[in-house]
Amino acid sequence: MRSRTPYAIASLLVAALLAYRMYALTVQEELWGYLPLFLYLAIWAGVSLLATRRATAEANRRFLLSTATGVLLGIGFPGYLPVPLLLLVAWVPLLLIQRETTRIPTVFWHGLNAFLLYNILATFWVTNTAFFAGVFAVVANSLLMCIPWLLFHWTSRMSPRVSYLALIAFWLSFEHFHYNWSLNWPWLTLGNGFAEFPSLVQWYEVTGVLGGSAWVLAVNWLALRVYLAPRPRRFPIYLTLAVILPPGISLVRYFTYTPPPGETIRVSAIQPNFEPHYEKFTLAGESQLDVFLRLSQAALTASDGPVDYLVFPETSFSDVDESVPLRSPALAALQNELPAGKLRYLITGYAGYYRFLADEPYSEAVRFYPARDGGEIAVERLNGALQLDLRTGDFQTYRKGVFVPGAESFPFRKVLFFLEPLVNSLGGSVAGYGTQSDRTPLTGEQAAIAPVICYESVFGEYFTGYVREGAQAAFVMTNDGWWDNTAGHRQHLWIASLRAIETRRPIMRSANMGACAFIDQRGHIDGRTYYDERGYLNGTLRLNDAITPYVRFGDLTARVAMLLAVMAVLSNLSRTLRRRAGALQD
Repeated sequence: MRSRTPYAIASLLVAALLAYRMYALTVQEELWGYLPLFLYLAIWAGVSLLATRRATAEANRRFLLSTATGVLLGIGFPGYLPVPLLLLVAWVPLLLIQRETTRIPTVFWHGLNAFLLYNILATFWVTNTAFFAGVFAVVANSLLMCIPWLLFHWTSRMSPRVSYLALIAFWLSFEHFHYNWSLNWPWLTLGNGFAEFPSLVQWYEVTGVLGGSAWVLAVNWLALRVYLAPRPRRFPIYLTLAVILPPGISLVRYFTYTPPPGETIRVSAIQPNFEPHYEKFTLAGESQLDVFLRLSQAALTASDGPVDYLVFPETSFSDVDESVPLRSPALAALQNELPAGKLRYLITGYAGYYRFLADEPYSEAVRFYPARDGGEIAVERLNGALQLDLRTGDFQTYRKGVFVPGAESFPFRKVLFFLEPLVNSLGGSVAGYGTQSDRTPLTGEQAAIAPVICYESVFGEYFTGYVREGAQAAFVMTNDGWWDNTAGHRQHLWIASLRAIETRRPIMRSANMGACAFIDQRGHIDGRTYYDERGYLNGTLRLNDAITPYVRFGDLTARVAMLLAVMAVLSNLSRTLRRRAGALQD
């Protein structure tokens, strides 16, 4: 038995104990916190020690290099230490491995090791929502990241002069694709790594976060060149300029930015703080309504003047009929209890439904339920937002448009149709939720507001749809308590700052748990609440009608990258075919 084997067995035993502890906490209806992180790391350590127990010194060195990349990416991403600049050198160890070998399995396994650690450290908290969903997210996303990595390696063999440009093109194409398919999970977009420090990335108003991803990869390439050949003067100079100029220009923009002239609105955000796993969806509706009313009255009393908007979080109320929402007892009570003289609009997230008329065509999200007369009722479930004018009783509704894969949607439903009976038996989530095609703002006398629901705030180009439809500010309604008090809810808050920069729209967040916050047009957080505290937050937002280059042109950076990626693949295929033809002639 080699010396590493006992350590590997010990690590796997620790993983087993952690898994049992998580099971025991579930039985006790308690949350996991950081236990999934320790579980993943224990499994990773045990498997790695077993896999490398007979490795050569060179193989061990490469393993340490790929591990270093994973750790630097994970720690550099928001959530641990405020060190996003680690991302600018995180790829260097992995790129060194790729330069040293032509073996595809070696490049793949070391890439997978790095990306697995990246996903574990940065997004382990997803497991707190559901265990198997978290495991799938970590493993599947790590494997997907290997695709652009292997395409880069292929290009380095076929066209070495353009290989690092191809790496940027392939990676940005992958990130863009990850925003726009059924299994979307763009959380770990490299440009998101600077979300905690919006003052450093004000240029996102032009490029969006993918411009930040391109910057990260370009600086890593320059750092690699300097490491391999430190004597030539030009690359150290280029590296210094690449590291200093973008943040420097951004800081100037941050401190000199003046919002365009515009009206201001006074907003109150409510944080009811209902734990979502074991409390929110089991607690009596009357008790929850009482909390909302008490917090709302306290917020309105504390305000210096009349409040334009009172905002509640995502899915604050259930079983709301979209066509006649005021038939909901909770919403009817709010309309009666909230003072119309002190407050104009209530905006709230809700879980509701829409009942199709007899001759109305069904959507893909249709579900059928038995009717009293023996027939069927056609319904689609909704995760939506409602604006209620307390003075007139008029209302507007909005339907969420981007859904969390698995939890809210069934990816590749048409391809995996044979799994529908299994999914239906687990709760009927095959149908997913009803949606709408346009990102229509909620409009009133004071403003046009983008009603952004939870996961939608992570999608930059999608977010611009509200602005192109006339939104002057955004309200993010979310429920971040699913992830317990980990980095997840903080990352979600900080990522909203990037949407403010890209669109130059002020943002207000109302969170059930996590953080309510006011974010200005520079992405600066003016005020916030904190996790696991019940309360409210009052503030003002300055409206903006100006259009940024990013809103106008979208992810142009990604489109250029995709063009370059296609050209690289075609060039690689051509060179491969020519080589094979030459080999056959010989």
